[in-house]
Amino acid sequence: MLLGAGTDTITDAYTQDQKFAEFRRLGIDFAEVPLHSAEAAEQVELFRELSARHGLPIASAVVAEFVRLPDLPEQVRPEAVRRIAATAVLAAGLGCDLVLVPVRVKPEEPARAEVYAKAFADVLAATAEHGTLIAAEFVGGALPRDVAELVATVDDPRARLFFDIGNCLYAGADPLTDLRDLLPLVGQVHLKGGPDTPLAAMPLRELAAVLADGGYTGRCALEIESPQGRSSVRDAVSVLRMHGLWQPAEGREGHRVA
Repeated sequence: MLLGAGTDTITDAYTQDQKFAEFRRLGIDFAEVPLHSAEAAEQVELFRELSARHGLPIASAVVAEFVRLPDLPEQVRPEAVRRIAATAVLAAGLGCDLVLVPVRVKPEEPARAEVYAKAFADVLAATAEHGTLIAAEFVGGALPRDVAELVATVDDPRARLFFDIGNCLYAGADPLTDLRDLLPLVGQVHLKGGPDTPLAAMPLRELAAVLADGGYTGRCALEIESPQGRSSVRDAVSVLRMHGLWQPAEGREGHRVA
């Protein structure tokens, strides 16, 4: 399994260049980057340069502004969706085969899900020629199963669920049960802790078993929000290795060093 790390993982004053260098030193397989439509073109050029400089591919991107669509006035939503779709296309050009769009669905407000579903379909259509997966992540207390239901209503095999084990705890959901049940829809997995639970206290060995038993061939990505800088990523990588969730390339079966 490949492991990535979000460039927001190190949240203190380290530069983007230092972050890419640290990910590469730790043997992390790819970077996950945030993109915002207002400055996406400039961000893409910076990330493309960093990727080339450090030999670290960028495989997934996060377009966080998607989450706000249902809260925008109806008349401005089409332009907002157009910008988000254009950003997803730029992400594909950067090398991303998956774009994460966070959603905050509420069962008591079905109109929110309708707005997300329409926008989801529009972003999928815009990226069709690239084959990009568009993966909805449950945020803000949304339940994994509710977002999975939203994804299932979108008639496109590239519509996927981005499963965040930490967000399960924020929503009061069981990451093991929900991941096992929803695994066929999962495009990528975020590894992090919950509100009061550090990553090391999450059921990582059991999660590894769920992924293996389900034949999961996708990727995982670290999303560690910590002011501790480089050590937070280093410690997270050590925890994942200890629990059998990941090994760097040179430690994987069948790997050959050129």
